[in-house]
Amino acid sequence: MGKKIKIPDNHIELVNLIFAQLEITYHNQFHKAFKDEVSLNLAKQLWLKKLEIFSLDLIFQAIDELTSKSKFLPSLSQTLEEVKSHFLKKEGIKSIESAFAEACLGSDDPEGFNWTHPLIYETAKNFGWSDLRRSEERSGFEKFQSLLSDSIKDYLNDASNFFLPELKAIEDRKTNLSKREQIHLLEKLREKHSL
Repeated sequence: MGKKIKIPDNHIELVNLIFAQLEITYHNQFHKAFKDEVSLNLAKQLWLKKLEIFSLDLIFQAIDELTSKSKFLPSLSQTLEEVKSHFLKKEGIKSIESAFAEACLGSDDPEGFNWTHPLIYETAKNFGWSDLRRSEERSGFEKFQSLLSDSIKDYLNDASNFFLPELKAIEDRKTNLSKREQIHLLEKLREKHSL
């Protein structure tokens, strides 16, 4: 008793373990959804294709939490949302809702906004700054959620393509200027703007 389940070392074995866990947890619902070996194997292949971009431990944690809180057999889309939610938390993003709120706030001044994560910035940029400002909350959130899913896939494939605006780094350096450098910078700004 108290023995932890060992996470398999490849995605195929993990999907098989997930389906075994789903069968044990949701026995009647499971057998109603997957009536024969053909439908079960097709489902496993589809789940494998959709989940293989995520790390094994992330998938395992998400499935474990999902089966702990759901009374009904989770669909693939519910499972993907749970895995994405765990991924975002691992990246320091509280939720998709908080990412959307940040994107809306940052859309007024995207280059000067203090973004918390490149995923949020890139997703908001792909949404379109003016579209973010004009969008109705519900439809805007749905579009953002869809774009964030695409961004997560791209981020997992190559995170080096995701970055925060360069201006943020410049502003951070400016705050570390000495008093003399700050005065010199203010004088330059006055000259530039004829103040």
